[in-house]
Amino acid sequence: MKRFKRLMRSVAVVAALSVVALMGVAQAEEGTVKATASWEGQGYAFPVGEDQVYMVAVYAGVMFVDDGKGSLDAASIVCPGTIDGNLAKGTKTGDGRCVITDRDGDRVFARFTCSGDLQGCRGPFTIVGGTGKFAGITGEGEMISRIQARQLTMYAGVDDVQQQGAGLAIWPALHYKIPDTAK
Repeated sequence: MKRFKRLMRSVAVVAALSVVALMGVAQAEEGTVKATASWEGQGYAFPVGEDQVYMVAVYAGVMFVDDGKGSLDAASIVCPGTIDGNLAKGTKTGDGRCVITDRDGDRVFARFTCSGDLQGCRGPFTIVGGTGKFAGITGEGEMISRIQARQLTMYAGVDDVQQQGAGLAIWPALHYKIPDTAK
């Protein structure tokens, strides 16, 4: 009988600890963070009209959350995108997608659009989903980016230019919500 009582207590303790552990995993999370990412980019710019250029590029770097807390601090970020530039006016518009991957390999997927001058671009950044602990994540905020061309390579007989550059992206107030996965 004593053995049975001990076994039942052990089962109850394990069950209670399991419930507590699962509550921590399933709990909803919501917040607003300020984040910055330094990145490098590489792309190709094509003349598509008089004083018009169309660029296809990929930017990659590391995202840092200002207080150094949370899963996205020191996460990798990769953003493929396109830019349509008006050289006569010195303006551009762009759009793209981003994949943010944390240390555990869980990902956040986002989209952005922006407009600005030839060195900078700003616009909405929308979180559209994720994997693992970020499953069901949504959110939005403004993204401000700056890029400086470091190297331009032109090819003989071809009108495109390969560009390599470095830059910075800032999210002054990125709001996110991760749903309760126990629902």
